[in-house]
Amino acid sequence: MKNAAGTLEQQVRRTIARYDMLRPGERVLVAVSGGPDSTALLSILHRLAPEMNLELHVAHLDHGWRAAASARDAEFVRRLGVRLGLPVTVGHLGARVWQSHARRQSSREARARELRNTFLIETAREIGAQKVALGHTRDDQAESFLMRLLRGSGPRGLAGTYPVVDGVIIRPLIDARRRDLLDYLRQRHLSYRMDATNRDLALTRNRIRRSLLPLLERQFNPNVVEALAHAADLLRDEDNYLGKLAQEKFRDIATRRGESVVLRARAVQELPVPLRRRILRLALAEARGDLRRIALQHVEQSLSLLEERRRRGRVSLPDGTAVDREGDHLRIVRRTPAAGRVTGCGEAASPREALCPVPGEVALPGFGLRLRATVVPRAEAPVDLRSTGKDRAYLDADLLPGPLLIRPRRPGDRFVPLGAPGTRKVKSFLIDRKVPVDERGRIPLVLSGDRIAWVVEHEIDDRFKVTDRTSRILVLEKAAR
Repeated sequence: MKNAAGTLEQQVRRTIARYDMLRPGERVLVAVSGGPDSTALLSILHRLAPEMNLELHVAHLDHGWRAAASARDAEFVRRLGVRLGLPVTVGHLGARVWQSHARRQSSREARARELRNTFLIETAREIGAQKVALGHTRDDQAESFLMRLLRGSGPRGLAGTYPVVDGVIIRPLIDARRRDLLDYLRQRHLSYRMDATNRDLALTRNRIRRSLLPLLERQFNPNVVEALAHAADLLRDEDNYLGKLAQEKFRDIATRRGESVVLRARAVQELPVPLRRRILRLALAEARGDLRRIALQHVEQSLSLLEERRRRGRVSLPDGTAVDREGDHLRIVRRTPAAGRVTGCGEAASPREALCPVPGEVALPGFGLRLRATVVPRAEAPVDLRSTGKDRAYLDADLLPGPLLIRPRRPGDRFVPLGAPGTRKVKSFLIDRKVPVDERGRIPLVLSGDRIAWVVEHEIDDRFKVTDRTSRILVLEKAAR
């Protein structure tokens, strides 16, 4: 206990060097929830920053689902940043974002991770940070391994959390145990916040953390956390090797044809089954933009088209993707229009969605545009704010706290067109505007929470219009890519 702080800092220093996480002079966005792991991460990086010549910036996303407790978490992080002399960016999500996920806690948790990751990447782009530091530990590795094992994940899923992702996301605590972080915080006399949802046993991870892992430690292996994390490390090494091999094979047997990816069926058949699966996943990712909602069963169903007796056939997959067997070709095509999803600093890739900070901007290749959000005082705004042009919209900034969600139209979407007495379906509105059916899915929507603020290039929502009471104007505009 006496040397817990210094020992942990040395361990983190070794982890950073081992995985080449940081370079002198880099700006690092540190994700801080206020919990023990992220608080310890920030403290350690702050102590290492002078010798490593790092510039730190703190980020916190207030999910808003725990009302006052969420606000207290955000305030705690703000004060922590002030105490350390660091800039802090806090994002907010309204309660409306979670209404569609209220019945399924697991769905809400997954959505929270997605929005948090998007917020972090966008904030990093906005402040010019080269790295985003997350507080995942050795214990998180073990918990994830068990979660995925119980779900029936294959080796790739069991490989777990990578120390460095895309050269941007880093996990300096990946070799540290949670108990050592708690000792560190006690020795440094650092307070932290506890999230009440971490005690909710309806969540699988919490049951694993509070029930299954302690049982395994007591009755099977007192070092089970290290054993499971080590197994994930070994699988990660193999995953890296197989991934590189699959990439090489994919380049040899795959062809991009418009919106489709075509594989030579016979060439895929000749490969070992593990490589077949990986190559099909690569083809799906290339055609769709990601692998969300694609499970092992979808991959296996698609590979069944390679059987000799099947020269033709189709497998329909989630989100409008289809895999067609056409003689000696396996064609993967996404039938629905693409939207955008943030995957890197300021960039997005089809087919999902993106968050746009306010102020800030985001690239949406799936829509073929870049969206910029700026806030100006009413006195500096253009004289005529009544109309929305094809490339620009003026809205009441105080009614639209960022970040804003950009996504394609979904069935049942409704909004209040400017000047309309009530809501209308977006689909009906676009039909009245004579928008061809094949173009409707290519029109992005800008949302605040779950309310549509702008049908891009067409109309704003009346609820967010500029009025005599408006003091700040939010300008949304299509920018040059």
